Amino acid sequence: MTFYPRPVNDRFLAPVNIATRPAGTAGRSASFVCGSFVELAVSIDADRNIITAAKFRTNGCGFLIAAADTLCDWLAGKMLGELHGLNDGDLDAIIGRELGEFPAGRTQCAVVVFDALRKAMSRHRKSVIEEFQGETALICTCFGIAEETIAAAISKRNYTSVDQVSESHRAGSGCGSCRLLIQELIDAKERGDLS
Repeated sequence: MTFYPRPVNDRFLAPVNIATRPAGTAGRSASFVCGSFVELAVSIDADRNIITAAKFRTNGCGFLIAAADTLCDWLAGKMLGELHGLNDGDLDAIIGRELGEFPAGRTQCAVVVFDALRKAMSRHRKSVIEEFQGETALICTCFGIAEETIAAAISKRNYTSVDQVSESHRAGSGCGSCRLLIQELIDAKERGDLS
């Protein structure tokens, strides 16, 4: 006899991404509904900007364990740019495809996992910013790319679109918040203001 739907129960009984001390950049969240917590850690290959592994630990129920394990499976191998713009609905769909819809009283189990992921990614981004040791402004904080690097690429290769910069230097392909700044540099070159 089980208390959980079969896909949830299967993950609960044999999670593959659980760790007593998850390695990597971690985020932690808790549910005020039931008092459980989850810590989700992502290991990132900085050269390729890819998540190589995701692990979690929790004191939560089967729904929380199943949601965390499923999300960790999905994260492994994802490029950081693929995570841009994911909201709770998108993440919920990922969980739902694997586990089915959670009962109304258990939806917070998945939301806690999503919050832990956001905190882990925020911590990663902060560490990239802190590692930057340049003299000029940091334009792309996701990948630590300075204004001088982007401006030089635009001038040297005559880029006319943000997508061209993103393809060659990754700037603008993460969270997307720097795309307007990159466009300003392209516009400055077209006006002759960028050497």
